[in-house]
Amino acid sequence: MSLHVFGTVLTTRAIAANNRGENDGNATTLQKVIRDGDLCTTVSSEAIRYAIRESWMESDGIELNRSVSHHGSEWSDKEFKKGWEKFIDNDVLGFMHAKKETNSRRGILEIGRALSLTPWPGTVSANFSSPGSNPGVSHANPIPYAAEMHDTRYQYTFAMTPESLEGKNKIDRTKNTLNALLNLRRVGGNHSRYLYDFSPEAVILRVTQDPAPRIMFSFDENERGEISMNKLLRRMQGDEPDIDPEEVIIGTAVDGILGEEQAKELGATLFPGVKAAFSEAMNRIESKLK
Repeated sequence: MSLHVFGTVLTTRAIAANNRGENDGNATTLQKVIRDGDLCTTVSSEAIRYAIRESWMESDGIELNRSVSHHGSEWSDKEFKKGWEKFIDNDVLGFMHAKKETNSRRGILEIGRALSLTPWPGTVSANFSSPGSNPGVSHANPIPYAAEMHDTRYQYTFAMTPESLEGKNKIDRTKNTLNALLNLRRVGGNHSRYLYDFSPEAVILRVTQDPAPRIMFSFDENERGEISMNKLLRRMQGDEPDIDPEEVIIGTAVDGILGEEQAKELGATLFPGVKAAFSEAMNRIESKLK
């Protein structure tokens, strides 16, 4: 059976705004989705993948086929003449080339949409653009504009199967992928005016031969602002649990997540921080792939 790596990430709580750059009139909007009857804000998996690519660009020793910047994309091997498996982004994120015989590669890394932990209350900030602030627009009077905002955390799940990587060193590419997820910063068109730290503040990791994640949306927040992992606990209990607790690694810098101690008693590995949890997952992956 193949070895799979699953993770559910919980970001820090901060004020999200302008996370995609879409407008409704003169208002900068947040993407939204209805969940359990509530309007929640969301960040696309494409935006997270883009941020992973940015993270790789800032890392030493990682070869990318496509680099991104404010000026567009730059290709190292646009026609894939060097072999697509040479580059980590081709291998992990996948690609499609309409004119090549080998014209597609399904990404080994799968990422779900990030969803806010709490419903959006409709918060909007109102501002004015002063005359002369935009060289492309001539106006004598201040122009009003608005931005939707959400004070919340986001959670999302990722999945990958390291053995499906084509590169010579599957372990290094797996580690580089997990490191990128650990160190995400700018996600979803994050504007310089609206910094939102998208790196994990809590994470549930699972290294397993089970092909299904079973840990999606494991975090909940109640009306008192308390965060729980009750869904995860239920799936780790019983004589034949859905999730083997010994496969679960939990890292959290969030104070007082409900269920931490119960998860530890059931057999999960718990760390007081996310970096240690990612390191433990990498060690397990390396030991199993050797």
